[in-house]
Formats: sequence, C-alpha cells, structure tokens
Amino acid sequence: MDFYVVVLRLLHIVFGVLWVGFACFVPFILMPSLMDTGPAAGPVMGAIQRRGLPKIMSAFAGITILAGFLLLWRVSGGFKPEYMGSHVGIGLSTGALAALIAFAIGMVMVRPAMTRAATLSESLGSATSDADRAAIMATVGALRARGAAGARWVAWLLLVAVAAMAAARYL
Repeated sequence: MDFYVVVLRLLHIVFGVLWVGFACFVPFILMPSLMDTGPAAGPVMGAIQRRGLPKIMSAFAGITILAGFLLLWRVSGGFKPEYMGSHVGIGLSTGALAALIAFAIGMVMVRPAMTRAATLSESLGSATSDADRAAIMATVGALRARGAAGARWVAWLLLVAVAAMAAARYL
C-alpha cells in the first residue's frame, strides 16, 4: 500500500466532492432562491460572504487541484508521455483541464461579481434616494446575473471533470 497515494486520493476525492457539491448547489438552488427574494437577498448574501463561503470554496478547489496534480504526477511517473497518451491519461487530463477552467472562471468571473453584489446590497440601507436605490439594485442585478452565468459554467465543467475522471480507468 502506498500511503502517500492513499492520502492524496482521500484529499482529492473528499475536497472534490465538497467543491463540486457547493458548485452545483450555488447556481442551481441558492442563486435562484436569492433572486426570487429580491432586495431581501442582500443581507443573506452579506451573511454568506461574512461566513467565508467564497474563501471556503476556494480552499476546497485548491486542495482538490493540488492533490489531483500530485496524484497524476505520481501515477504517470512524472507525466510520462506513454501514460499521458493512454486512455486513462487522456481521461484524467481531460477532467483536470475541465476543473482548471472551472476554477479560473470561478476566481475571475464568479467570485468578484458575487462579492461586489453582496457589498452593494448591504449598502442599500444607506442609499439616500429612490434613484440611488434603483441604481444600486440595477448594478446588483447585473452582477448577480453575471455571477450566476459563470457559476453555471463552473458547475457544468466540474461535472464534466467528475465524469471524465470516474470513467478514465475504464476507457
């Protein structure tokens, strides 16, 4: 038994499950529910931000990616072309690529949009006029829509990653 590989697999699978689970829950359940509530979603989004969900999801993703990279390095003998060109190597690297693209979209598009939307939503109470409130709500709506679109891409890409990695051994 290779204890190093067992630990890496546990880290990769457990944190991967958490990452993919949250990544599917957020765009398909949480965001539509928040959008249904309108302005009342602001305090909820603020509370989610304060509790650190974006940082937690980034940590889950980072641990998953790092453990996956180290695992692939180990099982491929240092990314040897013979392994990487095999059906298993292609399946695993396809899944890794999908996960890396999902991570990039999450960090560059989703996280900044949702963080800014939460910050602006919390500022609604200090808006001095209806016009200010309407402008803030319009911006928040656009940011939420952008974040939601990116989050859906992240979720679907992560599901592709899971499918590719699960099937790689059997290709």
